[in-house]
This record gives sequence, structure tokens and C-alpha cells, in this order.
Amino acid sequence: MSINLENTLFCGQTFAWSKQGEVFQAIVDGRVIEIDETNFPSTIAHDSKLRQYFDMDYEYENAESILSERDPYLASCIKDYGSIHILNQDPWEVLMSFLLSQNNNIKRITSMYKRLSETYGKQLDANHYTFPRPEELLVVTEADFRKLGMGFRAPYLVDAVANHQLLQDIPSLDFSSAMQHLKIIKGVGDKVASCILLFAYHRMEAFPLDTWMLKVMKARYPSKDATFFAPYAALAQQYLFHGERTSKGGK
Repeated sequence: MSINLENTLFCGQTFAWSKQGEVFQAIVDGRVIEIDETNFPSTIAHDSKLRQYFDMDYEYENAESILSERDPYLASCIKDYGSIHILNQDPWEVLMSFLLSQNNNIKRITSMYKRLSETYGKQLDANHYTFPRPEELLVVTEADFRKLGMGFRAPYLVDAVANHQLLQDIPSLDFSSAMQHLKIIKGVGDKVASCILLFAYHRMEAFPLDTWMLKVMKARYPSKDATFFAPYAALAQQYLFHGERTSKGGK
């Protein structure tokens, strides 16, 4: 199964990755991972955790075929940007990342994610730090987060640390209940909750609506909602979001 690493890793679903030359780097499951398009198959061939992280067993080819038949604009996005996969990420990292994403752009979110890691995470080597776990942030105050440039998001991060155990309940809840449960955490609204369910729990019915998606839905699908793309709404959202940002020079 093919995967477009560039578009998958930099389409706004994760902020953990960087690229040096042709090599993509990140900390995944507490390990430094370095891959490129040429060594990707061998890197994950016998690594079940990476296969799961990159979602290699999902029916992407079938989903892309069905979505392409359903709508010509979506078909053009899939042709231009395929094959994007939905990563299976750590729920805690996704929660914190998408609290940072509010009123923000990908470049700045990635920078903030990196500052949190370098300040409070564990150093693995000269250049790599783990993203801090909740227990490593228990004594961090709102003022501390503000000093790191987290701005108005600082109290949200404090509350996320205090309520991180709510994440353990999500797998047992239906989609609607899970959305409401996540919104107990300060700063988590419909968009952030949808992102958490999609990128951490692989709830493929999720359809996050941010500024970019509201624009594309109003312009191209004014009488439709996520059900138009079922049962692959989440994958459609990723292509539409990436297509809108890319065509408008979004960062």
C-alpha cells in the first residue's frame, strides 16, 4: 500500500515531525524515528507499532476510489495529494497539540510543540526530546506556560494536565458521548474534540471544521455536510483541508 509521507506528515494532523533533506524525523512511542520514501517499507516491515501508527492496514485505496467517484473536486484533491493516511497518534499528545492549534498556524504550532518538548520532555539525544507526559507537567503553572509563549492557551494546558485521565474513557463511548466528554476540558470545543477523536482514536466519522474547512464547505458544498462523504468523512476532510490550504498558500 502506498503512502505520501510529505502530505501525510505535514497536512496538519501532527506537529511532531520535521524534515532534514529527504529524511523525516520524529519521536514516536518514545523512539527516534528517521525515515524517507525509499526506506519506508523496510523501516516498518517488521515493526507492528509503526505499521499501526501509519495506519497501513486501512482500506485507503477503496476509500479514495469511492470518494473520487462521489465528487469531482474531491477527486482532483485525491489525485494531487494522495495517498494521505490518518495517523494513529497518542491521545495525550493530540489533546495538547490541538489545544495549541487554536487561532494558530502549522508552523507556529510545531514551534510551540517543540518548545514544550525541549523544556519539559526527556532528552533522547542531542536533537530529540520526548513530548512531556501529564505527570511531567503537574507542577507547571499557567504563568510558566505563558513564559513559553503559549498565550491564551496556557490555562487550557493546565486544565488538560489536571483532567488528562478523561482520555481513558473515550474508547468505551459512542461518538456523540465522546465529543461531550472531551469538552469537559477547558478550550476543547467541537473542532478540537473532533480532531482528538480522529487523530487519536481513528473515529473515521469525525469531520473537523476549522476556518479552512468552513470556507471550502461554503464554496463547494453549501447544501451538504459530513454525511455526504460517509463512510469516509474523515479522509475526505483531510483532502479538502489540505487542498484548500495548499491552493491558498496556507501555512
